[in-house]
Amino acid sequence: MPDTLSPRSAATPAYNSGDARYRHEIHRISDLIAPQPDETDRVWPHAVSRPFTDRERVLKSLPQAVDAMPDGSLTALVSLGSSAWILDETDEAVRLFGQARDQLRRTATAGTNCTVAQALALALFESGDWTASQSAAEDAFWMATEAGADNVTVGSPLLQATLRAARGDHAGARAQADAAVRGRDLRKSRSLYVRHRHALGMAALAEGDHTAAYEQFRQAFTRDFHPAPVHYHASPYCLADLAAAAVRAGQADDARTVLRAAEATLGESRSARLEAIVHRASALLSDPDDAETHFRTAVDLAGARWPFEHALTHLDFGEWLRRRRRSTEARPLLGTALEIFERLDARPWIERTAAELRAAGVAVAPSAAPEAVADLTPQELQIAQLAAEGLTNRDIGARLYLSPRTIGFHLHKIFPKLGITGRVQLRDALGHVPPD
Repeated sequence: MPDTLSPRSAATPAYNSGDARYRHEIHRISDLIAPQPDETDRVWPHAVSRPFTDRERVLKSLPQAVDAMPDGSLTALVSLGSSAWILDETDEAVRLFGQARDQLRRTATAGTNCTVAQALALALFESGDWTASQSAAEDAFWMATEAGADNVTVGSPLLQATLRAARGDHAGARAQADAAVRGRDLRKSRSLYVRHRHALGMAALAEGDHTAAYEQFRQAFTRDFHPAPVHYHASPYCLADLAAAAVRAGQADDARTVLRAAEATLGESRSARLEAIVHRASALLSDPDDAETHFRTAVDLAGARWPFEHALTHLDFGEWLRRRRRSTEARPLLGTALEIFERLDARPWIERTAAELRAAGVAVAPSAAPEAVADLTPQELQIAQLAAEGLTNRDIGARLYLSPRTIGFHLHKIFPKLGITGRVQLRDALGHVPPD
């Protein structure tokens, strides 16, 4: 079968469209093809056509396909990276897309480059490396503009808008998201439609407008008697954010209807990430007697591979406990959430978590006095700013041509100057000092 007609080459546009007819046809054709020694070509079509109900089957095939991947095969790197991403094997997706990008920088055209850069940017965002995600998304956009790759010229700004919202620039996020889709008909790309609604929902959450946030997340699902995901894969990842907005916007009953209907489409074999999202949504929308079990399950499942969602779960559970006068139990959860949000620079959530910690009886370090910051040497200030952005000692050392040990030595001199005890307090301590 020529590659232009193969299930693998058809899988990506089928995913973007979200049309069930295309997925069913890909699944039918793929199953007609006799098993091959190298099953690389079959993994992505199977992952696209049934990412939830066939997850275990595809997940078993993925490591075998990665091991059998021909050396230097760009097509295999991209399709298997995409398969890992859709299955929430996020670390593996980052690794495979990163290898593809390194290979593309030496050989490929802007069109192929931008597609890989955008895929990598999405995986990096989910894995919590927001600085690298922003850089990859920007690269993807400019290459897509040169190549005329419409899906990326829309998708990349939507991801950048989501990042802006998460960092507190709700007005800029809203403007960028709307500009990205202006003049575009998203009816043929349900994945971009849902990502647009997600970006606007995040902007509304950052602004504290939960009613507007709920309306945006709600549009990721139909208004039918049994609401269905607008996009079969992208929409369910909005469930927890929809629930969080719903309980503050007086829409809990409607959100419960959406959650029950959406769960029916997901099957039993869910990723740990998606299971955590569903349990967090269930906890927020449940009666008090049931909520704690869902929260504890979500906290256990929402691991460090998806740090923003991990922190959101800790924040919601900590807030729930504090409001039931269980502040002693709430404090470690809120402390974990604050540490992650500070590392990500998720400013609206930093403020909300700090307020919850104060309400739970924990003193949160205020910003250092201007004279304390002025007491830092230029090199110390640069190191402090990079550490506040979440960079490790090794990362900072690579940028400044210093050893990680030297960076650690400088940080231990910086902390007492700023009146703090650790790097998680750096962002508050530095306040609004502009970066060099």
